[in-house]
Amino acid sequence: DGRNRCITVCKSQSLMAEIDALLLDVDDTLYPVTSGFSDHRNGEVICKFMVENLGFESAESAKILRDEYFQRYHSTMKGLNVATQEGRLPKPFKQEELGQYWADHCDYARFIRADPDQIEVIRSLAEDVGLKMAVFTNSPRVYALRCLEFLGLRKFFPDDHVFAVEDVLPACKPQPEAFKKVLDAIGARPERTVMFEDSMKNIRACKALGLHTVLVHEGDAASGGEAALLGDTPMRDDPAVDVVIKDMSEVPAALPGLWKKRFEAPKASAPP
Repeated sequence: DGRNRCITVCKSQSLMAEIDALLLDVDDTLYPVTSGFSDHRNGEVICKFMVENLGFESAESAKILRDEYFQRYHSTMKGLNVATQEGRLPKPFKQEELGQYWADHCDYARFIRADPDQIEVIRSLAEDVGLKMAVFTNSPRVYALRCLEFLGLRKFFPDDHVFAVEDVLPACKPQPEAFKKVLDAIGARPERTVMFEDSMKNIRACKALGLHTVLVHEGDAASGGEAALLGDTPMRDDPAVDVVIKDMSEVPAALPGLWKKRFEAPKASAPP
C-alpha cells in the first residue's frame, strides 16, 4: 500500500559516497517488529530459560531482572554475565547455554518467514554487485544462525561474516569498540560501509564512527520489539539517520546506487 511506504530521505552532508560493505542487524531488522518474534523471545522464552537454568522462582521475577540488565547493556547475554558477576542470579549464568536455548525453544516457524523480495535484494547485492556483506547482532551466535536459516539468508553470510555478541564481548552494540572490531574483521572502512538498523542508539553510534545509516522502521503504528523495551523510539528526523525504509524490499527504490557501489541519499520529499 503506497500510503504506508516509508522510504524517506536523509540529511547526510555527503549526498554520494563510494561504498563496498553492508552491515545488517538481525532482530527487528531482517524480520518485522510487528511479527511479534522479539516479544516472544524477550518474554516467555527468556523467562522460561531463567527459571529452568538460573533458578528463578517465577517468570515474573526473572523478567524484572532480565529487563533491568537488558536496558543497561542492550544484550541479554552481556546483561546476564554482569548480573552473575554482581551476585544477582540464584545460579551462575553459562553464556553458551543461552544461544542454544533460544535456538531450540524460540518458535521461529510461527513468527518469521522467508521474504522472497528480501532474499533477492541481499542475493543481488552480495553476488551481482560483490559488496562485502555481514550481519552484526547483540544476540548469541547459534540463535542468529537459526534466524538466518528461517529467513532464507544463511547462504549469503559465511561464518566469518556473522558477528554475534560473543564475538565482541565485553563490548556490544552500541559501544564503538564493538563496531570497530566487526569492521576490522571484514576489512571495511567506516566511510565505505552502510549499516541497516532498527535501533536509534546503534544508528547514532554508527554515524559517530562515520558509517552511512539506514533506519529500518515499519512506521509509527508499529509497536513492540527490542527498541520499545529499551525506550529506543525510532526517530526518522534524527540527524544520524541517512535513510529510512520500511523493510529490505524497499532498498532498490530507496538506494539504487548500491548496485553501483554508491551510497546516494535521495532528495528530500514528503512520504506519499
